[in-house]
Amino acid sequence: MKYSVVVTFSMEGFHCWPAAKDIFPEVAFLSDRHRHMFGFRCYAEVTHTDRDKEFILLNREIKSQLQRQFETGVINVLEFGAMSCEAIGEWLLGKFPELYKVEVFEDWENGAIIER
Repeated sequence: MKYSVVVTFSMEGFHCWPAAKDIFPEVAFLSDRHRHMFGFRCYAEVTHTDRDKEFILLNREIKSQLQRQFETGVINVLEFGAMSCEAIGEWLLGKFPELYKVEVFEDWENGAIIER
């Protein structure tokens, strides 16, 4: 058997894609700083049914790390700068070795899946 735990949460944040206006002029607005409710799904493998990693604690740890690294001074608002969903997911995989897959969404509509 293969077991995993998954944590899902949303956090308010801002980012931009400076090159959008040059690469895809039809969505040039993405070059400007804009807001999303970023949605996250983070997956960690566990080895049995009693859970190696408690998902409530994992959820808190991930949120706390995002706040420490990206919080703007406004509580619970993150500033990702020019980071894409893919880059945010890659950052999370680097910070949390127990994660093997991360999904990052913009407003739970469009997003990216990053896997080890």
